[in-house]
Amino acid sequence: MRDIDQIFQLWRDTEKAGQSAVLGTVVKTSGSSYRLPGARLLLTRTGQRAGSISGGCLEDDLIKKAWWLSENGPALRKYDTTPEGEIGSGFGLGCNGVIHVLLERLHPHQPNILNIIETVRLSRRPAVIAHCIRPLETAGQRLIIGAEGGLNHNVQNAEVAEWLEQEARTALAGLSPQLSQRQQNEVFIETVTPAIRLLVFGAGDDAVPVTELARFLGWSVSVFDGRAHYAKGEKFPSADEVLVRKAGDGPTPNIDPWTVVILMTHSYSQDLTILREMAAKPPRYVGILGPRKRSSQLIAEAGIPSSQFGPALHSPMGLDIGADGPEQVALAVIAEIQAALNGREGGQLRERRGSIHARDESSETSEAWVHSITCA
Repeated sequence: MRDIDQIFQLWRDTEKAGQSAVLGTVVKTSGSSYRLPGARLLLTRTGQRAGSISGGCLEDDLIKKAWWLSENGPALRKYDTTPEGEIGSGFGLGCNGVIHVLLERLHPHQPNILNIIETVRLSRRPAVIAHCIRPLETAGQRLIIGAEGGLNHNVQNAEVAEWLEQEARTALAGLSPQLSQRQQNEVFIETVTPAIRLLVFGAGDDAVPVTELARFLGWSVSVFDGRAHYAKGEKFPSADEVLVRKAGDGPTPNIDPWTVVILMTHSYSQDLTILREMAAKPPRYVGILGPRKRSSQLIAEAGIPSSQFGPALHSPMGLDIGADGPEQVALAVIAEIQAALNGREGGQLRERRGSIHARDESSETSEAWVHSITCA
């Protein structure tokens, strides 16, 4: 996510200056909320901030209070934005939900949660963090299974630590964060996953806005093309890498569970070769530029079973928004990828029944959590 890029940059600057900061993490919500558990906000003593925990309505309060709230250690701040809540009228909020924010100090050159996220970012391996929420005195205690598989915690109760390890390993195996309770103990099990990585095959002019939009969202972007006069870094300033690579030459780019692929080479033979490469380990999303008839012919000629890609194959790629021109097509494609990764159809929210967030919709006041917390 773009948020984490901004948080990392602000923390690097703050740490370089030898200053501390306060990190706020949403660990629990109920009812309606703008952000879901796992959303983060970094605050400095000078009032600088990065990230967000709401649409902007709660940040000002935390700028004023986060430092004294966390003066004696990690603290849990509750915001009740329902009409009957203690701050609903005072803040003029219309969210009609309750948000719990864990506040903790980050000190220069001392290990913190951002180190865990950075390791996930670099290794492209997931991690899980179990944040203690209740009892209140346990706020700040957590158990971590890092990207390299190591386990560490500062949980004082051995029995609770054992329970947290079981919950964390279950969440890590399914990459499914959750809010867990046992007796008086309540924890938010957060799964931290790598940033979405977009592989763009084809460095034509129409690929430029695709890379720009993807990078704006905080995705990692790689562009491949066999034509050296097309695959130029200055043409794709938003891409992490631009490589001259002919289809089928050299090692196949690594595909992990957070990799998506789009084919826009405008070359039938190149798309054919790339599809054969991708079939060995299909990514979560494969988008092909061009009409459906062309893609069907590509699949048939490649000798790939129709079930090989399954629902991951999108052709024509993009949502039906009446797109015309490179920028609008890019918007349609990036939006479709986002929807596909979240298991959504990409329809209109006004037509959606129940909550718009990824949560148990059996109750309007059910606790919410996200499918995964991605980092860039």
